[in-house]
Amino acid sequence: MPIFLLDNLRSAFNVGSVFRSAEAVYPSAVFLTGICCRPGNRKLSHTSRGTYAVVPWRYFSKAEDAAIWAKESGRMLVAVENSDNAIPIWEARFDLSSVFMLGNEADGLNPAIAQMADVSICFPQTGQRKCINVSSVAAIIASEIQRRKWLESSGPSI
Repeated sequence: MPIFLLDNLRSAFNVGSVFRSAEAVYPSAVFLTGICCRPGNRKLSHTSRGTYAVVPWRYFSKAEDAAIWAKESGRMLVAVENSDNAIPIWEARFDLSSVFMLGNEADGLNPAIAQMADVSICFPQTGQRKCINVSSVAAIIASEIQRRKWLESSGPSI
């Protein structure tokens, strides 16, 4: 079961959108940290289209605590960032039960949890700004998870 760890996302709309992406690859979960809004927020409720009621979620006051909990439970930590050492998502090796750590819209991923990551992945961008929305990246991750699940269960077609 993949987990989407949201590191201090400021936008309730982004949080709600990540819940929708998580529900698309259910079973999955969402970890909310710091300033992330939580279910009960009107904007999150509207954007999530009710998926927050289906997808398990947990709140941690600090992203580091969420990452430590996940690591101690045996999960692989995947930093999602535009760093020089990040591997394109389709080339990266990660478990389907990994924790995908997504950073704040303005500040990116907290360096303390980025350092804890087993691997760093990115969605390579060819645009000049390289500023794809965090909830869009969560949808790309969900798509790659679903693709890998399908390959595991069905195998490639010939």
